[in-house]
Amino acid sequence: MITIKRPVTVKVKVTEDFKNRAAAELREAVRKIEIELQHLDFQEKRMLAELEKQNPQGIPAAKQHVEQQRNKRLENRAALMTQIKEMAKLPIGSEVVQGTLETITELKVGDIWSDIYSVEVVVCDNKVIEIRQLKAGEQKDGESNNHREDS
Repeated sequence: MITIKRPVTVKVKVTEDFKNRAAAELREAVRKIEIELQHLDFQEKRMLAELEKQNPQGIPAAKQHVEQQRNKRLENRAALMTQIKEMAKLPIGSEVVQGTLETITELKVGDIWSDIYSVEVVVCDNKVIEIRQLKAGEQKDGESNNHREDS
């Protein structure tokens, strides 16, 4: 027998509170990007004024660099806005993957490998409500009710 680390999928059951908190976090991230964009505009004006005096040949490269930075932030903002819209569409009671964490488990000869790696934790309103240990052949879609708390 050996001890190994294994990934565990963490899912969140969608509630109104979850949707509100997640949307607020996304809106805050959008606000930070908008501040970065304003700061980038200010930096661009200052940098271009300095380059006009010291090195006019560097202006096109500087403009291109700033434009790349601006486009990157605009893409991130657009992606966050899409996530906000998608969040609003999530049905109450559905489950969304929030991430993966590692746990330690014991492995012995004869264990079914896919069983070792088929573990999910479901959280609702910051409380663990279910631990799923899916057996070989079961779907990883939430239909299993096999609770195993020793994981």
